[in-house]
Amino acid sequence: MIQIKNLTKTFGNIVALNNISFEIKHNEILGLLGPNGAGKTTCMRILTGFLTPDNGDITVNGFSAVSDSLQVKSLIGYLPENNPLYEDMNVYEYLKFIAESRNIDTPFTDNLNTRIKEVVEICKLKDVINRNISELSKGFRQRVGFASAIIHNPKILVLDEPTAGLDPNQAHEVRQLIKEFKKDKTIVLSTHILSEVEEIADRVVIIHKGNIVAQGNISELHSLVLKKNVIRFGGRFNKDLKNYLPNVIKEIYNITLITQQDDYQEYEIETETDVDIREQLFKLSIEEHWTVTELHRVSIPLQDIFRELTKE
Repeated sequence: MIQIKNLTKTFGNIVALNNISFEIKHNEILGLLGPNGAGKTTCMRILTGFLTPDNGDITVNGFSAVSDSLQVKSLIGYLPENNPLYEDMNVYEYLKFIAESRNIDTPFTDNLNTRIKEVVEICKLKDVINRNISELSKGFRQRVGFASAIIHNPKILVLDEPTAGLDPNQAHEVRQLIKEFKKDKTIVLSTHILSEVEEIADRVVIIHKGNIVAQGNISELHSLVLKKNVIRFGGRFNKDLKNYLPNVIKEIYNITLITQQDDYQEYEIETETDVDIREQLFKLSIEEHWTVTELHRVSIPLQDIFRELTKE
């Protein structure tokens, strides 16, 4: 469990974080979102012990990132956005150096080399293990960064823009890697690729100008922006649904026919945000012998939610 409590950080007259508080649950992937300069990286750097806050604290499994920074650092693997690597080393030399810096020798079954082999296998680095880092592609460098972040088998991973600059295939591989890590790790992920967050994050915190403007899962964020619940209902019906449905399902306050082709019709049905009538529509379809081809709640892309919550 990670608890961010009343965290404030300023740089001169600039307020990077303004008394923010939130929690990150065990084995959760949290997406930390915000425009450039919102305070995301500052929050990550305080969590990882690279910065100290003006006020407030972050506790990781009961340890303070301010007063118990060494204990907290031992629990965290950090992949910063610029992924600093020693390019004059080959991959094995670099991972050995990081492992020795982390004092890895006895915690694992055999020895340091055993752990290096494990992370090389996990991050698929076997084919480049003896190549200089300077010769590697951006995708392989990112994998080396991941390997160095997990070399000490941390309980928590903090990833700042882990797919920035990668081509679609490389980015997909990194996302799959993150999903694998979730089996036994808590992950804090910052990214500007919002579809990536929708794909892999369990929950999202959106920061704007140092303040939290929203937090929750995608469905909860959706309800903050969309002030009504919209159901898309399509099929072949033996009744005029615009007149029929509001009399049968009282929660409906508007229904619009949006598509009609031959005997196929598609409607958008509006209710209050906290009302879900899909089960009622399903049961009614069975009773009336309707052929239903579409029944789902209309959602807003995370990109639109983000824009709405962070607009000036």
